[in-house]
Amino acid sequence: MIRAWLRTVLGAAAVMGLWAGSAAPADAGCCGCAWSASRTYSGVTVRKVNLRIDRMEAKLVEQLQLQTAQISGYIATAAESTGKALDAQTKLLAQIAREEAETRSKLGHRPTRSGCETVTGMRGLRAGRAVSEAAAGRGTAVETARIAGDKAVVADGGRNEDARRRFGAWTDKYCSSARAAAGGGVCRGDDAMHGADLKPESLLDIRTFGDDGGKEAAEEFARNIAAPVVWDPIPLRAVDTPEDERTALLLRSADARSLLAVDWFSEARGRREPAAGLGAWAAAMAPGAGVTGDISRYELLEILASRRFEDPEWALRLQEMTTDQLLRELLMMKAASLLVRWEQYRQGERRGSMEAARLAIAAEEMRRLPGLAEGLSVIE
Repeated sequence: MIRAWLRTVLGAAAVMGLWAGSAAPADAGCCGCAWSASRTYSGVTVRKVNLRIDRMEAKLVEQLQLQTAQISGYIATAAESTGKALDAQTKLLAQIAREEAETRSKLGHRPTRSGCETVTGMRGLRAGRAVSEAAAGRGTAVETARIAGDKAVVADGGRNEDARRRFGAWTDKYCSSARAAAGGGVCRGDDAMHGADLKPESLLDIRTFGDDGGKEAAEEFARNIAAPVVWDPIPLRAVDTPEDERTALLLRSADARSLLAVDWFSEARGRREPAAGLGAWAAAMAPGAGVTGDISRYELLEILASRRFEDPEWALRLQEMTTDQLLRELLMMKAASLLVRWEQYRQGERRGSMEAARLAIAAEEMRRLPGLAEGLSVIE
C-alpha cells in the first residue's frame, strides 16, 4: 500500500516535470524533434524517479523492519523483567512465609526476655538457692544448739527434756495402736504416719515438702540416725584434772562428729524446701512434666535431668526446632548438667568429711587398744 502510494505521488511529479521540460524544445520550430526529445527525456526521468522510489522504499522498509525488531526487543525485555519481578516477588513471599513460621515456632518454644528474668529464669534459681541454704542453715543451727546444750534451745530442762519431747513425738505421731505390736494405749498416732520417723523415704523420696508434717518426719528420721540422744556436757567448773580434760575433749569430739552427720541431713532437707519461681520455670522448660505450684531446688534438678526427657512431646518438639532453637536447647541442657554436677561436688565434700570422721574414729579406737592406751615406759 505504501509502495503504490509512493509510485502515484512520484509519478504525478514526474509527469508535471515532463510538461515543464518540453516547452523549450517546441520554441525551436521542430515539433517532431521536440516531441521525440521530450519522450526520451521523460523516459530517462521516469526511470530515475523509479530508481529513487525503489531506493526510498527499500530504506523505508529497512527502517520499519529495524523499528519493528527494536519494538520486539523492547517487548521481550519488558516480558523478561516482568517475569523476573514476579519470580522475585514469589521468592519474597515464600521467605516472608518461612520467617513468619519460624517466628511462630520461636514464640512457641522460647519464653520472652521478661519471662526469662522473672517467671522462667535466673531469679527463680537464685531464690531457690537462697531458700535452700536458709533452710539448711536453720536446721544445722537447731541441731547444733540441741547437741551442744545451748540454753536458747533446750532451756533449763537439759538433755532429759529433749529426750522426753522426742519420745512424746514418737508416741503421738509415729506410732499407731492399730499397727504397733505392743503399743497398748500409749500409741496415739495416725495409721498413715506409723513408723515415718524410721523410713528413709520420709526424706530421700520426698522431692518437695508439701507440709510441716512431712518436714518433721524427715527431721526425726535424721535425728534417729545422727543424734538420737544427746548428753549433758561435763560442767567446765568441775574439770580440774588432766583426765577430766581428756574426757571433756572426747565428748566434744563426739558432738562434732554427730553434727557433721546432722549437717548432711540438714542440707538434704534444705534442698527440698519449696521456692517461688522454680515451678513456673520448670513448667515452661518441661510442659509435660506435670509441674504445679512451687517446687524445690531438688525437684527442679530432677525435672531438668530426668523427668523432662521422659515426655514424648519433648522429642517431637526437637524435630520442629530451627538451628537457633536447637542451640538454645543444647545450652539449657549443658546448664542443667552443670547444676547437677555442682550439687554432686558439694555432696562429695560432705561424704568425704564423714569418711574422714570414720577414719578418725578408727584411729582413736586403735589408741585405746591394750598396750597402747597405757603408753610406753621409759627405761633409764
